[in-house]
Amino acid sequence: MNQAATPSLARCLASLFYESLLIVAMLLITSAVLTPLQKMLGQDSWLLHSLIQIAAAGVLFAYFGYCWTRSGQTAAMKTWHIRLVAADGRLLNWQQALMRFAVAAMLFIGLPIISYLGWLRSYGDHPAAKWLALAWWLLPFLARYYDKDGRHLHDRLAGTRLELLPKPPRGGK
Repeated sequence: MNQAATPSLARCLASLFYESLLIVAMLLITSAVLTPLQKMLGQDSWLLHSLIQIAAAGVLFAYFGYCWTRSGQTAAMKTWHIRLVAADGRLLNWQQALMRFAVAAMLFIGLPIISYLGWLRSYGDHPAAKWLALAWWLLPFLARYYDKDGRHLHDRLAGTRLELLPKPPRGGK
């Protein structure tokens, strides 16, 4: 199997920054669509909070799942010439996309929240607790330096990998 090069950490982080801008926009639109429900159900409704969280996760999974299964690239990944594929080099199916989405959510959302709640319970609302919880965000990226294939932790756990694509030829002369 002829495996494509792995993108650098700097390229992955640049793509992630661009992706975060798109994610914020999607979440703002989702929130705006659900705002009328807030008036109907009241601001402190557990049903509303649950609905917003489920809708946000659903919108994000629909975006990532569609992009990953269709071309292996989100808008940010296209810009930075990165493609996500299964370990065998094929495009992901929906089950693989869900697995990567869930693993990444646990690593980037679940672990920091659990860590913060643990620090909060032990030491109170100390500023260091927030920073220690956010330090978990480094783990998936730093794992690439210990992985034999140079994959991020969430890619290793989900059975996926990132490929660096060649830049397309420029038109004109």
